[in-house]
Amino acid sequence: MMNKWLFRIHRWVGAVVGLFFLMWCLSGLVLVYHPFPNVDERDLQARMEPLPDSLPAVDSVAKRLPEGAAAKVRTVTVRRFQGQTLFDFETKDTTYTLCADSAEVRRPVTAETIRNVARRWVDAPIARIDTLHSRDQWIMYSRYLDEMPIAKCYFDDAAGHELYISIRTGEVLQFTDRSSRLWAYVGAIPHKFYLPILRRDNDVWIRSLTTGGVVALIAVLTGIIVGLIMLRRNRKARGKLGSPYKKAWLKAHHVTGLTFGLVLIGFAFSGAMALQRIPEWIIRTHGDYRVSDTKMRGKSLPLSAYTDYRAVRQLHPEVRQIVWNHFRDVPIYDVTTDTASFSLDASTPELHPLQLSPATVEKAISALHKDESFTVSQIDRYEEYYISRWTALPLPAYKVMVDNADRTRYYVDPATGNFRHLNRARMAKKWVFSGLHYFNIRWLVERPTLWTIAIWVACLGGAFVSFSGVWINLKRLRRKSKKRRA
Repeated sequence: MMNKWLFRIHRWVGAVVGLFFLMWCLSGLVLVYHPFPNVDERDLQARMEPLPDSLPAVDSVAKRLPEGAAAKVRTVTVRRFQGQTLFDFETKDTTYTLCADSAEVRRPVTAETIRNVARRWVDAPIARIDTLHSRDQWIMYSRYLDEMPIAKCYFDDAAGHELYISIRTGEVLQFTDRSSRLWAYVGAIPHKFYLPILRRDNDVWIRSLTTGGVVALIAVLTGIIVGLIMLRRNRKARGKLGSPYKKAWLKAHHVTGLTFGLVLIGFAFSGAMALQRIPEWIIRTHGDYRVSDTKMRGKSLPLSAYTDYRAVRQLHPEVRQIVWNHFRDVPIYDVTTDTASFSLDASTPELHPLQLSPATVEKAISALHKDESFTVSQIDRYEEYYISRWTALPLPAYKVMVDNADRTRYYVDPATGNFRHLNRARMAKKWVFSGLHYFNIRWLVERPTLWTIAIWVACLGGAFVSFSGVWINLKRLRRKSKKRRA
């Protein structure tokens, strides 16, 4: 009786989810080479206006902040927009933007501003400009909601460029062309359920992805059990191991289903867990699940701790933007030029490239883990939990191992202060999602050819299992339809 129900569950659940699994496998292959379109940081850098030769002291600008606001400033940014030098003073609750010249008033973002920004991005006539008050297909992320309304510029060019600009700030938010949109329609959009109707509610989107993964997992698990039952029956009946099916499609589905079953379990399970934490009843987290940048870097430093920022302009005439940052008691300038981004140690007038010392990192970890012992070492090669298939992570880096129940570890880039934080739950999530879904495993990532072969074989094998299951069900429905008509 149990076997009969397993067959039925696999048949009907597989019939429903087969097309989705086929879509996931094929769109996943596309996604490897064509991610969801997004504005490139290098394009943003290249199109930023350069800072002028003449710049005021930051203290003189900070004096114009409302009373009491200067003491609450966390970050300062100096940039150029619409021919004006602007200082952004960011506090916990708001951002104050002031012109470098106290006699100037910040120019508002107008229709002409939008057109001027658009012309800097595409050398083609602007066909039209629409105003968006809600998400469309290419404005998927929640961070865009604060930027509404958004101007969408259509260009009359062969590539079909479309540019999204915040009407509030004039910032470019998204940039697509006809090719990137086409690849997204057959890759990222179906694979990640990137549909505006789902993305309007983040909880609904997460539940949809999780439910799809769970249903797919049920189809695969019941399929493997049914496949093994049929192997056992065949061995009992004929005394040999093999598929009992004579028909080509049934036999192919049976053999490939067992061959790629574990791969499909990995895809389905990791898909269901993509946006979920490892449950606390499986791996308990004693400390913070995530460590924010603010916690690691510590309280912001007073402006007096920084050497004169105008020395950056003298050292790098091509500078586009300077951000006041810090790592504990080390003042830092994060510098953006037209071609690069880097960090400078702002504690001395020489402005050396940032190189955090082990003692500085130890001070940060001591503040986060007051009563726990830890070790700091330097690594010069990638490790299993410090490697990425998509991004070349910086080396050398500091590796911090904390002796606690969470097995906490950090990887800190000494050249920027950026870091990665992991604990037992996050390390498990690396295997549950990134490892199973994208084969983001050091042994494979360090062998790109083998990684490519593995992902292609897995996706095409999974696609064939799904397609053959769908085809068998279609043939079964056709036979039943003929019988009813007869």
